[in-house]
Amino acid sequence: MKHFKRDESEQFDFGGLLITDLTAGASLSASVAQIEVPQGATHPRAKSTRSDKYYLCTSGSVAFTSEEQQVRLTSPELLVIPANEWFEYRNETNETARMLLFHVPPFDLDCEVFDG
Repeated sequence: MKHFKRDESEQFDFGGLLITDLTAGASLSASVAQIEVPQGATHPRAKSTRSDKYYLCTSGSVAFTSEEQQVRLTSPELLVIPANEWFEYRNETNETARMLLFHVPPFDLDCEVFDG
């Protein structure tokens, strides 16, 4: 058993998104982060060449675009974006949205590709 405490996690701003890396530095088969998406915040078009991304919306609503598809993710819905699939998202509402993001296998910044 491994217990990850929020106050021991790494937190950083990514272009207006507040990301809390809950499993930073751990050697696991997946990684988990919480993402707070304030009103008007966006994630730029990107893809992972390594990981599938599992977005679990825990509050609010986030609009995703992925490979010509558009999805509005609301709580408690799950969206899976396979490795090598381009995606982007934005919060078009007046409230902060929150999501849990699972990378399988774990997140590796060197495997993230950003468009532009």
